[in-house]
Amino acid sequence: MVKIEIDEEACVGCGSCVEDCPNDVYEMDEEKGKTKVVKEEDCMACLSCHEICPAQAMEHHDIHVAKRLYIDRKVKSVLDKMI
Repeated sequence: MVKIEIDEEACVGCGSCVEDCPNDVYEMDEEKGKTKVVKEEDCMACLSCHEICPAQAMEHHDIHVAKRLYIDRKVKSVLDKMI
């Protein structure tokens, strides 16, 4: 399983990762105004969150290099309809 760490000092709270994650692994922590990991077990290691984060505030551990591909939520939606 992928281990995700978010650097709260670096996170700017833009919510881009929350919106972009195809598996809804993240939510906004309204109290802190930062992203938090809520469903780490659902991470498919596509790294779309990592690619879109303007602050590069997240790090993924135990990820296989072959899995590193960018998944756009809109593209996933189209693919889900076809599969």
